[in-house]
Amino acid sequence: MSGQGLFVSANVRGHRRIRGGIGSRLGLASLRRAFTLIELLVVIAIVALLLAIAVPSLKKAKDSARKMICLSNGRQMGIALSAYLMEQKDRLPPSSCHISKPEQYWLNILAAYTSETLLTRCPSDHSKQFVDWTVPLEDQPKEARWSSFALNALLDPLCPQTKGYYHVASRIRRPGYCIYISESPDSWTRYDHIHPENWGSIEEAKTQIAWDRHRACSNYVFVDGHAAMLAVEQTWDWPGGMCLWFPQYAPGWPPLND
Repeated sequence: MSGQGLFVSANVRGHRRIRGGIGSRLGLASLRRAFTLIELLVVIAIVALLLAIAVPSLKKAKDSARKMICLSNGRQMGIALSAYLMEQKDRLPPSSCHISKPEQYWLNILAAYTSETLLTRCPSDHSKQFVDWTVPLEDQPKEARWSSFALNALLDPLCPQTKGYYHVASRIRRPGYCIYISESPDSWTRYDHIHPENWGSIEEAKTQIAWDRHRACSNYVFVDGHAAMLAVEQTWDWPGGMCLWFPQYAPGWPPLND
């Protein structure tokens, strides 16, 4: 009898333990589900925060990469220009300003003086009018864009303002301070040159230069072949007497020691 009681008592206690175990497990499962939802919301919040931090950084990194690629393209042009000047007795190539044959444009000429393809399009130039500049003009669309870069027309051999005098690089006393190639605005079509002689203010200069393509800066290639990234205000300050565009002014800026 006592043994049976013990058996029943043990069963009851076991049953209670089983019931208690099931309830505990169900409670923990519910608690786990609740924590999982909270954790999910926390993870979503963290991911959103990281994206808010990372996306601008990624954009800056992409912009910086495009800027360096463009500067590298400018340096490639500078190397080709130096090679051309050595072979052509310092005579600078012409723009399309006064000639109609694309094969005579400075773009085509410099392309022959580099071992690689001359890259004339900036990765930050989003113009949709780009065409091959070697295609005859009559076969090009009316709004055709040849390059992200443009030549300083004052150094053109056929420039009427200078009578072609400064198309010989050795006549420029400070070629390292005289701009030969600049970035042009995305909207420019059928132009491979700019006219700094027409500028009367910095605002007018900005209409012919892609001054904000690289965070308020642009890439320039100088007559001596080096390339640099500058703000437009660093290249043209007429009231201050500084101009890196006019060959007759470039020799005096910065002031010479001799």
